[in-house]
Amino acid sequence: MQFAIVGCGSIGSRHIYNLLQLGHQVVAYNRGQKRRNAVEQQFGIPTYDCLDSMLDLNNLDAVVICSPNSIHIENLALIIGRGLHFFIEKPLAVALDGLDELEIDVAEKGLISHVGTNMRFHFGPRTVKEKLDASFIGRPLWANFWGGMYLPDWHPTENYRDMYSASKKLGGGAILDFIHEIDLISWMFGEPDLLAAMAVNSDWLDIETEDIVDAIFGYKNGMQVNLHMDYLQRPFQRGIHIVGDKGSIRWDLIEESVQLINHDSQEKKILKYPLGYTKNDMYIAQMEYFIQCVQDKTISTSSFGEGKTALNIALNLKKSAVSNEFIKR
Repeated sequence: MQFAIVGCGSIGSRHIYNLLQLGHQVVAYNRGQKRRNAVEQQFGIPTYDCLDSMLDLNNLDAVVICSPNSIHIENLALIIGRGLHFFIEKPLAVALDGLDELEIDVAEKGLISHVGTNMRFHFGPRTVKEKLDASFIGRPLWANFWGGMYLPDWHPTENYRDMYSASKKLGGGAILDFIHEIDLISWMFGEPDLLAAMAVNSDWLDIETEDIVDAIFGYKNGMQVNLHMDYLQRPFQRGIHIVGDKGSIRWDLIEESVQLINHDSQEKKILKYPLGYTKNDMYIAQMEYFIQCVQDKTISTSSFGEGKTALNIALNLKKSAVSNEFIKR
């Protein structure tokens, strides 16, 4: 298959590498020449300085969108207009405007869409989801999700103040950067009925966007989820702790394990990552899944609609943080 990459930053380069490793052909677009030159030299693939020219190639099977958040919808309109299947990195967009119309176009044209949810393919969250579905801990009662990174360390070769994460205009901020956690919550428990958030800029990093966020998700069945996100933690942190009426599950990125406790059976387990497991394994698994969806013409479990749901929740968190009110959904 032949894939077109839109955007040759770090995640775009990762997808280029993985697709080549999986035996596919790749072309790429980037507005800036520096990154075009870098991927040409590293991967030996053709690059384009005109997006329309690349999308007009008549042998493309799918497009992978890795551009800044703020231009996702612009790129989507071009790609959907040409009737191309697509994989788009999260978040789907920075606003909901125009997404309903594009979603209708995707359905009418029979396009396969996938919004980047690599954490669903990670050993940790995937194992947590499997144990929840198997009722290992019975009925979930409450959960705590967290994610934190020190923004200057994220891409150490770049000035973090120039990255999209630091810019309101480019759709940055901890809420949209950690939309993976928002997606995991809705994947595991469904959409919340009530939510609230506090989001602040600590002034520590000299950026425009929020760098500390705490949110609450409420459900009609009494389930409650707490979510923490920030740009300040060192080292990188990510994890899930869920308590049920029969036990608990805990995943911690640093500890590289999933801990299981079942009170009824007195069963306690620590599931370690598979031998040799790396961060890139989840990206490979996700891309293989998307490729299979395209080949089989099957709807992705992380389709356009799923991406829109996560974005809607994220935007409601922003709204709550500004209004200092709970949002009913």
